[in-house]
Amino acid sequence: PAWVGELYFEYHRGTYTSMARNKRANRKSELLLMDVELLSVLAEPKGLSYPAAELDRLWKVVLLNQFHDILPGSSIREVYEVTKAEYEALARDGQRLLEERMRALCGQGNGVTVFNTLGFDRDDVVELGETSANWLADSDGTLYPVQHTGGGAAACVRGLPSKGYKGYLPVSGAPAKSPFTIGERSIRTPYYDAAFDESGNLSLLFDRENGRSVLREGALGNALRTFEDKPIYYDNWDIDIYYTEKYWDLSGVTSLEWVADGPVYAALRIARAFSSSTMEQEIRFYAHTRRIDFITRVDWKESQHLLKVRFPLDLNTDEATFDIQFGNVTRKTHKNTSWDKARFETCAHKWMDVSEGGYGVSLLNDCKYGHSVDDGVMCLTLIKSGIEPNPTTDQEEHFFTYSLFPHAGTWREAGTAREAAKLNQPCHGILGTAEDGGFSFASVDKPNVVLETIKRAEDGRGVILRLYEGENKRTFAKLSLAQTPKSAAECDLLENDERQIEVSENGFSFTVKPYEIKTFRVVF
Repeated sequence: PAWVGELYFEYHRGTYTSMARNKRANRKSELLLMDVELLSVLAEPKGLSYPAAELDRLWKVVLLNQFHDILPGSSIREVYEVTKAEYEALARDGQRLLEERMRALCGQGNGVTVFNTLGFDRDDVVELGETSANWLADSDGTLYPVQHTGGGAAACVRGLPSKGYKGYLPVSGAPAKSPFTIGERSIRTPYYDAAFDESGNLSLLFDRENGRSVLREGALGNALRTFEDKPIYYDNWDIDIYYTEKYWDLSGVTSLEWVADGPVYAALRIARAFSSSTMEQEIRFYAHTRRIDFITRVDWKESQHLLKVRFPLDLNTDEATFDIQFGNVTRKTHKNTSWDKARFETCAHKWMDVSEGGYGVSLLNDCKYGHSVDDGVMCLTLIKSGIEPNPTTDQEEHFFTYSLFPHAGTWREAGTAREAAKLNQPCHGILGTAEDGGFSFASVDKPNVVLETIKRAEDGRGVILRLYEGENKRTFAKLSLAQTPKSAAECDLLENDERQIEVSENGFSFTVKPYEIKTFRVVF
């Protein structure tokens, strides 16, 4: 017999969420080391050797801690005392390697160099250190506003080159005006009218560009709800179907104030208390993107309680799309059959999307995996806090960001996958002016072909580039490189050459099948 589609395991749904600290550290570690690999390739011509041995050691720490039961969150407490120290050491070593290579690339000067480790040109916010400038100027003289914050500054820059960097110079002058109109519990942005109730929930989110409400009439968005979570058998492994029967909404707001209003973003800070736990959120509305970020810190003291955030959407559909490794999967959200009913908690990586004809909403995250959609209510599972075999699971501080991304068209047309990538791999800004103004090591001319990894080959022979197709679309694409390679070959995942590729000026072309992974070796 042949089975088409995923084999959904009707069990152990809690492992998507248990021991959130480890899941966050795993994702951050993977992305940090990918950034180090790219910048190490870029810094080699500057005389900085590729740190192959250190990267090998750090990747093995990541891989070891993906072992069952470590990453699922179902190990004993002592395991997570070890992984905490290992992930902290990895973050320090990885950040040191990253900063060494950024400094080698950006040179001297009083400017700012911004690094984009993603495989497409991007417009995005970059966090800066202390600066007195109100503007940044690129080599073309285009000015970008700087917003001063409590801990430094932020700027929205445009045209950051794929897998590369760009330099900017500080410019004085009168600060740019804020595009936001703020009331006591309301805001008008370039994209939305939004309002909050006394409990800090979104009571209104009207998309002015598309002339429609994002939320269902009378419903509340960003509604935080905790459920009693006492599985029959395996506590840290399972979420049982009856968990929804007993719940409490987090309505205890201790403070609500606007803490930022500038040319880059406006931010509302909400503090909450629930039982013995506290939560603080900074909700950011941006001037340049439709994305709304919910930057969250939770000091969680509860046990056997499941925390979810809920967005009841005004959309008509019976399916949702979920990001997975190197692609995505669409699942039905109705309960027609016993199999459908059992799929009440599903796994996704960086995003999920619910869309009808012409409009949809994506929910992005930077470290969460448990998702659910029920009758148009899109939910992200934030904390689980079981007690067996670790009696203090998740009873600690949590840091995470999730983002709402309403959009016209489908998730493909809206660029949901790219927006989620930007949330997960922010730009790196460092003081110092790039000598050449800007640089792109590699790029692809088709948006559905994702240039994921650039690294030195394991045998030291050339550079490896890994790409995949992410929209179920057979595509003929052109890979452009900063210089013409001497040779190029297609490889398998173990970097064994399979066939030589004809090289044209500064790159080569190839065909990729739907959801196919491609690996290339280029030698300069």
